[in-house]
Parts: sequence; C-alpha cells; structure tokens
Amino acid sequence: MSAASRLGLLALLLAATLPSVAAGQVPDTTRADSAAAVGDTTDFSELFLKSREEGRLRVPGYPRLGRPELLPALTRLVFDRDSIEWHNTETVSDLLTKVPGVFLWRGGWIGRPEPVNYQARATGSAEFLVDGVPYLALGPDSLAVDPSLLPLSFFERVEVERMPGLIRVHLFTRRHDRLPPRTRVGVASGDFDIARYIASLEKRSANGFGFVVAAEHLAVPLRSGDQGSYRNTQGWLQLSYVPTGKPIRAMAQVFLNGPKREDVREVRSDGSLGADTLSQGLAGSRTDLQASVLYQPSPEGLGWRALVTAARSAWREDSTALSLGSPDGHIRWVDQSVWQLSGEAGFRTRAASVAASLRHRTRWTPWEARASGALAPPGPFVLAGDLVYQRHDGARTSRWGLVRAGVTLPLGLRATAQARVGSWVAYPTVAADSSVSRKDLGLLAGFDRPRLALEVGYWRTDGFAPERYPLYRAIDTIGPSGPTKWLTVSARVAPLQWFVLDGWYSNPVGSRPEGIPPTHSVVNATIQSRFLPTFRSGIFGLKLQGSMESWGTGVIGRGATGDPIELKGATFFRAMIQFKLGDFVAYYDRVNFQASRLGYLPGLSVLRLASTFGVRWEFSN
Repeated sequence: MSAASRLGLLALLLAATLPSVAAGQVPDTTRADSAAAVGDTTDFSELFLKSREEGRLRVPGYPRLGRPELLPALTRLVFDRDSIEWHNTETVSDLLTKVPGVFLWRGGWIGRPEPVNYQARATGSAEFLVDGVPYLALGPDSLAVDPSLLPLSFFERVEVERMPGLIRVHLFTRRHDRLPPRTRVGVASGDFDIARYIASLEKRSANGFGFVVAAEHLAVPLRSGDQGSYRNTQGWLQLSYVPTGKPIRAMAQVFLNGPKREDVREVRSDGSLGADTLSQGLAGSRTDLQASVLYQPSPEGLGWRALVTAARSAWREDSTALSLGSPDGHIRWVDQSVWQLSGEAGFRTRAASVAASLRHRTRWTPWEARASGALAPPGPFVLAGDLVYQRHDGARTSRWGLVRAGVTLPLGLRATAQARVGSWVAYPTVAADSSVSRKDLGLLAGFDRPRLALEVGYWRTDGFAPERYPLYRAIDTIGPSGPTKWLTVSARVAPLQWFVLDGWYSNPVGSRPEGIPPTHSVVNATIQSRFLPTFRSGIFGLKLQGSMESWGTGVIGRGATGDPIELKGATFFRAMIQFKLGDFVAYYDRVNFQASRLGYLPGLSVLRLASTFGVRWEFSN
C-alpha cells in the first residue's frame, strides 16, 4: 500500500469517528411554517436511556488464545489497558522496560530501533505472539523482532512470560464487549515536529458479528541536518463472529505496517558524516493476515476446545531509496513471506488443563509440535510443563522441555522454580546455526501486600553465542558467554495512598557477558490522586511520575576487527505529567531530563530534553 493510500485510509477513519454534520450547518430549504405542521416526534430521552441500557449489557468477545491459562505465581506479568494507558510508554518496547532484566538497544529516540536484550541472549531473548500467532522477524532483520514497530494503540492487554534466558510476549488486540459502537481518537505532538494520530471504530451486533477498523500514523521528521527521521502509517481491520450461546466462533484480521526510517551514520569530529552506518534504515511494508475458527462449547472456556489457525506474513522492501553503503551497491529485499497453519486441541477444568498443537510453516521451521499441561488443585501448589519439538530447515531439530512449580503461602508469600532443559536451535533463520544442549534455571520468591511488595530472582543461564542485531551495523559481533548467574530484585513501596516508589535491579553475578551492561536499574517515583473529596465519582485522575534508568560500564559488542566496544555507564531521567477526566487523557512526557550526551549504544546518543505531549479520548457513540 502506498503512502498516499495509507494517509487516505487514516483520513477516512478520522472522518468516520467525527460526528455527522449538524442540521444547522446545512442550508435549510424547508419553509418555516412546515415544521409546525409536521411536528417533532423524536423522543431524545428514550434514545438516551436505550443507549445507556445497551451499554450495560455485555456480549461475549473472542477468547484470548495462545497463552497458558494456569501458571505459578511470579512467572507472568500482565499489563491491561488501564495500566498501559497509565504508564509513560510510547511503544511496546517501552512497556517491556517494566520487566526486570530487560535492556533495550535504543537507537536514540522514538522511531529508532528498540530491540530487546534479556539476560545477554540478545537477538534470541524474546518471542512475540499476536492473538496467539507467532509474530516472526522479517526483512533486513530476520533474527529479532523490533517491538518499536508494533502499534501499542491496537492492543488492550500484554502478558509477559518470564523464563530463564527468554521472555515470551503475548499481545492481544482490543476486545469490544458492548453493543454501542466505541470510538477512540488520539493526537500527539512534541519536539522536532513529531506527530502521532490514532483513530479506531469498533462495533458489535446482537447476532455476534463485529468489526474493528483502526489506524495509527507516527512521523518523526527531526530538525534539518539531523539523521534518523521516521514515519509509519499502520492499519488494522478485524472481522469477528462470536454468537451468544453457540460453540463456533471465528475471527479474521489484517495488519498493515509501512515503516520508513533513515540511516544514521557516524559523525566525524568536524561535523561531517563518516562511512560507517551506525543504524540501518528501513523502507518497506509488512502485511500480516490471520484467520482462526474456534470450537468451544463452554462460554467460560472450560471443557473441550479445538482451534484451527491460518496466518501469512510478508515483507516487501526496495532499499534503493536508502543509502546502505554496501560494497555491491544497493540491497533489494523482496518476496520474504511465510505461511503458518496450525491446529490445537485442549481440555480445561478449573484446576487442570492439557493441550496439544501442531504448526506448519513454509520456511525456517516447517514443523512444530507442542504439548502442555498444568495442575492447580485446591491448596498452595501449582505445577505447569511444556514439551516442544521443532524440525528446522537443513534437517536440524530442537527438543526441549519447560517445568514450572510454584507455591503460595500465607501473608502473600510466593515462590516459583523453573527449569528449561534440552537442545534447541537458537536461530532457525541462520542456516549454519545448529542445535546446542542447554539447561537454564530460575528461582523467584517474594511477597505482595498493599503497601509493600518485594521479589527476588536468582537465575542460572547456560552458555550462549548470540547473533548481532543486523540493524546496528557498527557492532559486528557479540561475544559468546559462558554459564552466567543473574540476580534480579524488584520492589514497590507505597507509604501513602497517593505516593508510590517502585523499580527493579538486575546484575550478572561474577561474569560479565557482552551485549548488556551490569548493575542495570530502573526506579519510578509516582504521585497520583483522584481528588475524591472533590470528584467523588472517581472520574478525575492526576499523575506525576519521575523515572531514573542507570547502568554501569560494560562491553556492548565487538567491531569488525574484533576489538571490544565499550558502553559507558549512564543515568537517564524522565518525567511525565498526566491527567484523566473520564475516558479523556492528556499527558506531557520529557526524556533525557539532564541533557546527557550519552546513549544506550555508542554513537547513538539520546536526544536531549526531548518531549512529547498529546491527548487521547475514548467514547461510546
């Protein structure tokens, strides 16, 4: 889809969300005395009361698929729509910084790449699923998904499974469970002429049919002479059929993504541009199609369930629009697509679940079989396990199992142990990568009370040889790591109802693997109030938040000659003010508050005193 077509789609969505033209704005050609003869028979009070009654009635939504439903405590972090809106997050990557141990390879500011590094596994540290379908890395970087390209406004719930050496991120699109249509609009701006526009329209009918049409446009043009400008217009269309009281449900959706990102090249001391490309640009489009049919007799999700899913992802890029500096001229990425077909069957009770699935892909991993089970009887213990078999191109195979056991004790005390054991191919897209035996272990313990929460994690990850991030071309390799022990600590203290102090700390114990800095921490101080004496309904909310992210000096990777590249220790401050009036939200967010010239990667400094501000409004028509 061309840029003009995408902007046309955005304009159409914005027009659909706006009220229709008022009658007083149209020339009235009716004679004045004709109104008295006809009379006004519209009962607006009746229409208003009918709309309120319909808004109270809930209709079933399409279930959230692809996630384990019974898990021990502490192994899953959940961000629902309210928490997503209330955090100072601009992208999906931003949201993942709430996970202890996650370090983002930020390219500088909004619009630059933000891939995830978790426990030094680099490009092998995160998996993403959208409504239960694996979201595969495509294009010039087929090793790691860049979460900054995923539109956060399309998702209402994010669940993060934490395993030793791996996080699995489940992204669930918005579910509309009311009959009145729902509209959402948002407008944001900021320094350097940044602009973000959000629009969506959702509708459900009593017979079970529903649709969602949404778009998000983000443009970061920067100033004249600056590098790394970015723009992306994304669209989403979903059709669903979820009838009340019937076992068959279906959903089909399409996502359109068209990022355009400039290269960022080395800047010499005299201000001229060098030959090295620090951050590679993008100029392509991605299309993701999904369709699924679910058989689930029980409306509560209990009993038998069968699911069939088909999905296709494709990336098209013509890099002749970019200067990539390759020795043979320009690189052209075309016809990179993959089909995914899967079938799943499972059975669920309130205390146990079992499931098995078989998935076929047209490239990289032709076959994947999974079996999972969980047991959560009345009492303090929960046990969950997974068995995975994958056959990759080149007759390579992966076989591994995951066991998680947890216990919940009085006074909010909880503990969970995890073990991921087997042999697996870390990078199926790399033909030379082979299966390696590994054993990763994790232990989490903590307690959660209204005023105080604490969690301590002790992890042991086996040796790993991470692939580099292809979009960061100046870092040629990341050195392999041996067995590494990790300590993570997260806490929340709320001495007053309106004041909360929270954060986390992560550090490798003993060894210092490359690709992630030591002594990494994030701390947030939040003042929030609803002014209940004045606004007794709770409709008003005010939030002031300051954040600090800090790390020590480490080795981020190696250059073409094999020499280590040092990442200097840094501290960044961020501040946000946000107020909410019903479903209307306004915010102001400023990063790099102390105007530091450092960055998350060498040579890619964070913009100084950069800010964004905007409004979002969600309402039922």
